[in-house]
Amino acid sequence: MSLQIFILGMLCEDYHHPYDIKKMFKRIKLEEVLKISDGTLYYNFDVLLKKQYIEKIEIIRDEHRPDKTTYGITDKGREALQQEIYNSFKRFTDIKSLYAPLTFLKHADKDKISFLLEESIEKLRKKINKNHDGWNSLLQKPQETVQFIYEHALNRMELDAQWLEKLLTWIRSSST
Repeated sequence: MSLQIFILGMLCEDYHHPYDIKKMFKRIKLEEVLKISDGTLYYNFDVLLKKQYIEKIEIIRDEHRPDKTTYGITDKGREALQQEIYNSFKRFTDIKSLYAPLTFLKHADKDKISFLLEESIEKLRKKINKNHDGWNSLLQKPQETVQFIYEHALNRMELDAQWLEKLLTWIRSSST
């Protein structure tokens, strides 16, 4: 849903046609997180149009170029954007899954986001502890290579938890 969040978020700012969205997506480097092709982009516009989250605003015709359809967001689309931002935090799996929702955080309730972040941090901390306990019981005499894997996995989860805590602090301070 990250691409749809990005589309809806950009259409909250102004009217755009799909090619504009693709250029913006690349400009802020989201294509490194989520691959985007013309087919995927236009498919998502069609899905959002069918759900009545977006609407056609204008068709720009140029004799020497293909027609460009400009889209805008509907009230239903604004509600869906907000809900999908919340869902992204509820279903948190990794930091990259939050990039698109974070880009449009201003369209969501920061207190609700704070609560959802607290839950995600708590789940991640429990996972770290569980993995730590599991690895310790498994690795009475660990092979060095297994120890490297363990250290990397644990360090990555710890880094993610620290990043989420920093994000939570920032969101709380910016909501006042």
